[in-house]
Amino acid sequence: MNWPETKRDTKSISRIPGLNQTCVFLIALILSTNFVYGQLPEINPQSSQTPKKTVAPAKKSSSNRETGLWTSFLGNHRNGISDETGLNLDWNLHKPAVLWRVPLGSGYSSMVIAEGRLWTMATHLKNDFVVCFDAQSGKKLWATVAAPTYIDHQKQARGPRSTPTYHEGKLYCLLPAGDLLCLNAISGKVLWNVNIFQLSGAPRQEEQTLYYWGMSASPLIEGDLVILQPGGNNNNSVIAVNKDTGKLVWGAGSDPPGYGSPIVVDTLEQRQIIVPTGSSILSLNPEQGRMLWRIVWGNKYNCNCATPVWNDESLFISSAYGTGCMRFALFRQNEEIRPISQWKSLSLQNQFATSIIKDGYIYGPHGDLAGVSYRCLDMQRGKIQWQTRRVGKCTQIAAEGHLICLTEQGTLILAEANPTEYREKGNLTGLLSFKAWANPALANRRLYLRDEKRLLCLDLQKK
Repeated sequence: MNWPETKRDTKSISRIPGLNQTCVFLIALILSTNFVYGQLPEINPQSSQTPKKTVAPAKKSSSNRETGLWTSFLGNHRNGISDETGLNLDWNLHKPAVLWRVPLGSGYSSMVIAEGRLWTMATHLKNDFVVCFDAQSGKKLWATVAAPTYIDHQKQARGPRSTPTYHEGKLYCLLPAGDLLCLNAISGKVLWNVNIFQLSGAPRQEEQTLYYWGMSASPLIEGDLVILQPGGNNNNSVIAVNKDTGKLVWGAGSDPPGYGSPIVVDTLEQRQIIVPTGSSILSLNPEQGRMLWRIVWGNKYNCNCATPVWNDESLFISSAYGTGCMRFALFRQNEEIRPISQWKSLSLQNQFATSIIKDGYIYGPHGDLAGVSYRCLDMQRGKIQWQTRRVGKCTQIAAEGHLICLTEQGTLILAEANPTEYREKGNLTGLLSFKAWANPALANRRLYLRDEKRLLCLDLQKK
């Protein structure tokens, strides 16, 4: 058998609404059937047994602490910021080497890394797979069938959207049509699987809305719960399932689904799950799913894609299509927690990438269907510090006071997180190609990147 990768870019237009030309869709659909082939790893069906041969996990160094882990969407803290040190941060002087490059099918899932392994999701022929690689060598270890391949409502893109979450030797993977799988991270064996639409009673979204691009929010593990957002109108917009059994624990809210991922914050003596729905930002008590507060937020497309960012006792949110951004704090009033806006602005509108907050400043791409710039805002007032066209539409992470930006064309850019001016420290072209929408991942001083055709690893070790 073979593992396909897209032969050439489909040149399909963005999944974001507003560009609905029928002819482009037809061309994109035709081109998406053309493949070149690479080696397919051993496939485990959903009822699979543990493979006869497994690769032992890499030994952990006692001095390594958290550096070998990137366990969730946007990293261990779900804010895009890595704790790693000892990185090569001057690519103009020392160009990072490509350690390995392997073929991979379509999809927008980012990568998670632990126990010497890397996991992501991708499409192969008629199915979406969870795929495991050796993080050191790039060797494919296994691939497990997850769900039939998904094509979004506008038929612009195939494959998984969300990123797996690694937790205590297990992977939690959400597929675009609502299939949720819990796998043994070492063997790839499926431990349980449910469909969150069937489980919650929420309507299948492709049957309900004009603009829908599949379940894209990455699962959040909170205690014994997995937090997800099917988007229902009867206390089932957000649900929690038991992480060991997949059984429904509670449901809350009546909002359509968003595309950004939930986070958890601990403030005012209250742990809160913060969820960007299609029409709001809401806060829930983890134990019972009780609504703590809700603010109306969004646009006519129900398209909130960026993940909220918690920083210094305040929350930053941003959406495109004329929505803008806002910073708000949380206060207790009459025993209730209330969100209080500190400022709101149209100066930074994240389409799908999440902004980075560093030392009191916000960094991120601004724009949607027209030209996109990259901007720095003052966290205190929301004022633009600088902007540049050199980056444009991108995903990003940060480490050691630097921004690592991957443009949708596949160019990798290193810049200082500097509020006074844009200072570029490196620009690598030709690594990937359009559309590179998956966030980079960083672990053990190695940077992992993917597009719709390949997965690669860069050496970021300081020499």
